[in-house]
Amino acid sequence: MLIANPIYDTVFKHLLENQRAAKFFIGTLLGKPIFSISIRSPERTYIDPKDQELKLLRMDFTVEIETEDGQKQKVAIEMQKSDKIITDVSRFRRYLGHEYMSDTIPIISIYVLGFSLPGIETACLRISRGYYDLVEEKEIDAVSDFAERLTHDCYIVQVPRIQPRQKTPLDRLLSVFEQTNFIDKTEADKTYDYPISDEGVKEITDILHYISTDPKARKELEDERYYRQYVDDTFGGLYREIENKNRAIAKKDAELADKDNVLANQAAELAELKRKLEKYGG
Repeated sequence: MLIANPIYDTVFKHLLENQRAAKFFIGTLLGKPIFSISIRSPERTYIDPKDQELKLLRMDFTVEIETEDGQKQKVAIEMQKSDKIITDVSRFRRYLGHEYMSDTIPIISIYVLGFSLPGIETACLRISRGYYDLVEEKEIDAVSDFAERLTHDCYIVQVPRIQPRQKTPLDRLLSVFEQTNFIDKTEADKTYDYPISDEGVKEITDILHYISTDPKARKELEDERYYRQYVDDTFGGLYREIENKNRAIAKKDAELADKDNVLANQAAELAELKRKLEKYGG
């Protein structure tokens, strides 16, 4: 099947404007049943005032999910997507702060990244919270509405790290975003050759096929493709240099951590040897 590449902003936006597709996408990432979903506000694109080529697409949803105790709960889903590395993290934080000010329901953030985070090898990462009793030093099985409204879980999809797997519903969702099997060097369209066993994947691929073949949707995709090519020609070398430097920094940090562990173990061994010498020699 020929489908449009969903990593493009115009394609991603059209895809998640479909409620069934958005419900499947978010529900599969969260691993929770989604009872209802609605777009909270029209999509917004942040363009860096200093670098007009750095873009951040944001879409907000209100969803009703099932809690651990089987109850229904409304949460705000704040989804942000960026294809290029944005070193100024405040761009992401600014939108999150706006959500905290504009509503009181719990927030879950989802980041779809067209680049890889150094040191994080998985294609899909969940960063979740837990309740920990510092006095008794143990995790506790409790939920506070007050705490839930002031903290949030986070999900990160690293598109370049997606592997060709079909074992789970999450694998099959992510497979649609694999950056492989392009029909030409523009990478605007690709073939999707996996067998489709999930209704959600069928819904998504049908939408992406339509975008790839519909003249109006195709025009929007072509406009973005020309824009992307300009960005890559102008800033591609800089982005790759930043990513290489981030990898080098992560590697050095890991090496330093290993050395610190070795030194700490040696210090502990020396301290134990000194203790024994004082005990038996002195």
